[in-house]
Amino acid sequence: MTDSAQLNLVDVETLAEAIRMKLGKNAEEATGLAEMVMSYFGFDLQVIDNALDPEDRKMFYSLHDAGILSSAWEESLLPNGRLWRIYYWELNVNQIRNILSRKEKATETGNVYDELPTEAWMHH
Repeated sequence: MTDSAQLNLVDVETLAEAIRMKLGKNAEEATGLAEMVMSYFGFDLQVIDNALDPEDRKMFYSLHDAGILSSAWEESLLPNGRLWRIYYWELNVNQIRNILSRKEKATETGNVYDELPTEAWMHH
């Protein structure tokens, strides 16, 4: 699959659902987070780390730990002979699809816990 075809699979709603499932955020929090992340990525699958606000970078690390984002780096040789390392964040499209496919499978097979009454969750 080409990068542009993969990019079509990740929009704010898709990313918000993956965030909600992996981080346990409510729909409003997950959507806000997804909008922030997608504002950095725009129409690309990769963003340079230097573009991130320090607070947003902390959230990117959480998304990295959840497998929603991945990181990469490359080195460039400067004219003075030193190496310069550039860090990138990438949307982990395959993992996002896996997270969402697990939700679909659970919906298809039915989740026994969803069918339990509220009283079943009370500690006696």
